[in-house]
Amino acid sequence: MKMKFIFLLATVIALTAIPARARQEALLDFAKGQQPNDTGSDTAFYNLEDCKELGGQALKVAFPNGDSFGDRAAKVTNWKPFTRLEFAVFNPSTEPATINLNVKHHRSTNYSTRIDMPIAIAPGRNAIKLDIADMHNVNNSAPDLDKVVRWYFANSTGKKVTLFFGNINLVSDDTPPSSPTAPLLTHGTVYRVRGKVGDQDVDLTITPETTAMPVSASAVVPVPLPQPTVVAIRPPMPTVVAPVLFNTPEADAIASALQVFPPDNAWNQDVSHWPVHPSSRSIIASIGADKPFRYNPDMGFILVPPNQPRVPVKIIDYPAESDRGPFPVPTNIPIEGWPAAVQSQSLDELQRDAANTGGDRHGIIVDPINRVLYEFFGMKRTAAGWQAAQASVFDLKTNKLRPDGWTSGDAAGLPIFPGTVRYDDLARGIVTHAMRVTVRRTRRAYVPPATHFASKYTDENLPRMGERIRLRQDFGITGFSPSVQAILKGLKKYGMLVADNGIDWAISVAPDQRIPVLHEELRRVKGSDFEVVVSPLGSRVCGAAF
Repeated sequence: MKMKFIFLLATVIALTAIPARARQEALLDFAKGQQPNDTGSDTAFYNLEDCKELGGQALKVAFPNGDSFGDRAAKVTNWKPFTRLEFAVFNPSTEPATINLNVKHHRSTNYSTRIDMPIAIAPGRNAIKLDIADMHNVNNSAPDLDKVVRWYFANSTGKKVTLFFGNINLVSDDTPPSSPTAPLLTHGTVYRVRGKVGDQDVDLTITPETTAMPVSASAVVPVPLPQPTVVAIRPPMPTVVAPVLFNTPEADAIASALQVFPPDNAWNQDVSHWPVHPSSRSIIASIGADKPFRYNPDMGFILVPPNQPRVPVKIIDYPAESDRGPFPVPTNIPIEGWPAAVQSQSLDELQRDAANTGGDRHGIIVDPINRVLYEFFGMKRTAAGWQAAQASVFDLKTNKLRPDGWTSGDAAGLPIFPGTVRYDDLARGIVTHAMRVTVRRTRRAYVPPATHFASKYTDENLPRMGERIRLRQDFGITGFSPSVQAILKGLKKYGMLVADNGIDWAISVAPDQRIPVLHEELRRVKGSDFEVVVSPLGSRVCGAAF
């Protein structure tokens, strides 16, 4: 195995060593007097002015909410060879602003087939860098960026704003050297390693430090690279021959080996450097800046083998927004809260709801070999068999969302299992995924990866379903226990997603007796220690108010 990996590494390095050499082309060069030829209406006012904050000639734009400026006939139509879009913008106001980059291309036929990326603009000077590789259409399909026909920036702040824009450039970092002289491998050269080690997928980006040495120019093949990322190689998946409950060492080994959605999925994204939402303070206040952070020991799960027998489940409340069975339901599937939170009942009693305790009664099944997740809301065992209010199936191998407007076991249309804190998460020292959080009041809107709202309120200060909330980077975690530190580290890096209406500031933790009581420590964290963030890649907002 070791020799195979060394051979793979040597082979891929020979093919993908990338000497970095930047080049750029201007979409608008204000130093040369260029001006946009496309505005949303006659109410947008712009002119060229000297801006000392940007170091020279800039475009001063005063435009009302919803108005825009850009180029209807793009000066550079092929954006694919470039790494990112860069520009500097100065905001003279003391209030943040939000603009959206819209890009229409050869295959754009409607709003969902174009790019619409929100960009948070803080007061003062901002240096904006948007990765080309991360630009997606509103419906998440790939844009036709070799045939861009129109682009513009739209004001989506909610009121009129004045901004100063520096030159708007397309920049490439991976241009091959023009000189035939052989390049040198030194610190800063980037390597992409892709392939397999045994049956494990490998996709690594490496920046080594080495003594400069000549390399044949013919061996260097430029390959566009995304942002440098190292994807951890997971341990081998254990054999699963029978159902395994979540609160066991066997479950820990399986869960640690399981890739829950692709690395670039919303649940796995590093959001530590995402811009803060312009209305973050107001949204946090609507949830409760002084309220304590807390958790629910609620979401247990069971891992099943790929040949687990399938049984029918009668869907009684949301059949039109449920996936079809039969489903691989084992007889010992845990119902929400068992055993830590409902110690007074046996599992059989809870499955049958013998005490008529009610509640959401979630049931979660994971097939780790086929990487498929099955989740149920309102699950109950009756004399006639299993029934549930709703059933959702998630393919953990893809980034596919629920159909637009559909619910799931959670009101947001999100899966529950990827956002639940497990025992193996805490043992690892950091929760390496976003967490599921509930709040009492949400807005009648949702933002991806959510697909559904559950509110009558249109107040824009309320969080949307799918809203991303992050623990502030300056929040000190020393003095907390290792288990709580694992949660707080994860909240700084991956954040949490608003998933359902419920107790304010409550995340879901598996009801595993091995997990220590966390209440007193978590309550030391307050709502004011969090901030709402937005994706720098942009996302659509759906609902009655957005």
